[in-house]
Amino acid sequence: MSIQFKLNRDATSITISRSCYVQDKLKTSKLTTLDFNTNQIDLPHSLTEIEQEKTQLWIKNQKKLIEKAYKMYSRLGYVGGTPAVSESGKYNSKFKDFPGCNLEASAYSFLGCIKGARKLSLKVDAPSSIEMEEIINNNELATVAKSIIGAYTHKLISNPDLFADKIYSSDDVEQLIEIDLLISKFIAASRIKQSHVRAGGVEDRVDQYFKELIESDEGYLVGKKLKVSTLLKQKNTPIKIIDNSDRAITSEERERLNNHPIFNKVLKNISTANQIQKSDKINAMREEVDRRHRTNIG
Repeated sequence: MSIQFKLNRDATSITISRSCYVQDKLKTSKLTTLDFNTNQIDLPHSLTEIEQEKTQLWIKNQKKLIEKAYKMYSRLGYVGGTPAVSESGKYNSKFKDFPGCNLEASAYSFLGCIKGARKLSLKVDAPSSIEMEEIINNNELATVAKSIIGAYTHKLISNPDLFADKIYSSDDVEQLIEIDLLISKFIAASRIKQSHVRAGGVEDRVDQYFKELIESDEGYLVGKKLKVSTLLKQKNTPIKIIDNSDRAITSEERERLNNHPIFNKVLKNISTANQIQKSDKINAMREEVDRRHRTNIG
């Protein structure tokens, strides 16, 4: 008695069968067909413990080979496509010139190459797209952005003789702008709905990061124009606030104020405004008396 596995032509499903001899004749019976691409594969209870272990090992190995092939094709500048599955010799020969093709692969197993992959016309520079894909899968893109910001802000205190807002060379500025434009245009072209993720606290996390950044020495220098040493001294020196709210004005201060032309002008304007306000109140009272007594005092 033995167990066999068959991938379909696009490696999206796997058929499990069992073969045994009955009266000297080989008889094969299909046990189940499963989704090959799912992460969790539920095997039928009809399989023995040894058969289940063998099945899990075969599936794991096939997936590993397919993943390895996709990475190889990515490094070669290919994208997309589906795994080629070994069938007959005639069918397999169509892929003999494909990168990774293994003509000795067992029937209905992965042939080692990807069919239908497209050659990228876009140049992908280092780090490799595989490394970046791992970063994306590990949810570390934001960490990469923070590292870039951290490297630039650290340059602000690398030389105390330079002005904080002059430390960025034109090449640095161009790089930052290019990064922003590339990501922004990609989001627009992909029609990504940013509103869908705002509920997940993305904006709050970004605000918190920049709040902590500005509190640091490097972040405090962003956008400032004084020398680094001066700015850091200001940041680390608490501002003393003198409370003069309860202090009475001295006779000397009163005399200087009275002789100050601007103060006198303001005082005159205040007096005029008070007179106008008082006059308006009197007129309103007269109108009220006329209304009640039908007189014409106003």
